[in-house]
Amino acid sequence: MISLRPELSGVKRLVVKVGSNVVIKESGRCDRRKLRILVEDIVALQESGIEVIIVSSGSVSLGKTYLKEHIPKDSGVDLQQSASSIGQPILINIYSTLFEENEGICSQILLTHDDFRNRERFLQAKQTIEVLLKNNIVPILNENDSISYNRNTVGDNDHLAAQTAQMVGADALLVITSANGLYDRDPADPDANFIKKVDFGDELANVDMTTKTSFGRGGMSSKIHAISKVTPLGIKAILSSKDKERFIIDPLTQQVGTYFSPKNHFNPELKKAWLLSTKKPNCFIRVDEGAYRALLRGKSLFAKGILEVQGSFFCGDSVDIVFGDREFASGICEYDSEEINLIKQRHSDDIEEVLGFRTSLEVVQTNNLVINENTDIKENSNERIS
Repeated sequence: MISLRPELSGVKRLVVKVGSNVVIKESGRCDRRKLRILVEDIVALQESGIEVIIVSSGSVSLGKTYLKEHIPKDSGVDLQQSASSIGQPILINIYSTLFEENEGICSQILLTHDDFRNRERFLQAKQTIEVLLKNNIVPILNENDSISYNRNTVGDNDHLAAQTAQMVGADALLVITSANGLYDRDPADPDANFIKKVDFGDELANVDMTTKTSFGRGGMSSKIHAISKVTPLGIKAILSSKDKERFIIDPLTQQVGTYFSPKNHFNPELKKAWLLSTKKPNCFIRVDEGAYRALLRGKSLFAKGILEVQGSFFCGDSVDIVFGDREFASGICEYDSEEINLIKQRHSDDIEEVLGFRTSLEVVQTNNLVINENTDIKENSNERIS
């Protein structure tokens, strides 16, 4: 039986995210030795009564090595799609073989952002995973890169892991990468200090976010952003290195990696937890003080109170809402980013004139809004918000 470290006491369901640099060698071939260790550790966790979901990168990096002619541009979506369609079946076949060698079994689930932002598809994916876990089968998730494009991409597997952790009601998220964890500066600097623990609410402005490998899309900043999605939901998180001998078991049983403590006593209404975890990365709406105060009182967000739109997103996406330099809320948008840019600081009655249509008076409706902070607001009867 595996004895978990004290911080993880009571953990029964775990999401493990492994990056491309864990799965793939520098040569572009699959690192079977690493994957064998991973599978052995996962099976050991199962035998100790812990349910595990794997979010695994690697299919695009693996598939690239087989594209010899007519290779798309390296930064193009078509390269990602074609390489993924080659690498994904190879990768899942290796996983499946290794699980069978350890008397286990795995399954494959490929998802896009649409599977999270569409409530019906979200619940169907959740139910599928629940059935698999009840049958002692390890679901292996990846973004469906062969059909993903700007409108429906999750962003990277760090964010897919965070959204999966919320979806399945995980107790903890383990992110395996090339770094030992967080440092206050470049780890190559001899004066760099390792950060063993991040308490919920700690500021990370002085933390080094530059770590990025030659594989994959996500760097350290992406991992921290993803982890920051789950800790407000009461989910514990650990960021640890692929270079440990038992790189799954060690951070779960020893003081290895950086531990992120979650918000205590969190008991979210399920739809709001779903909304928080599906936020589109690197996208936000900045509002003025009037809109900020109105949102804190439970009002909807109207175009009149919007000052700035950052990033590219679409109707139905969940994004951060910012006042000053604080992300104080999240909400599902009724318009896409280009449309909001056109109607910002305009009255709701002007929307149809500007866009040629109007799907809603609000940019974010109050029933699709989550406030992330507690602030006392004095009522101002003269305040106009629409």
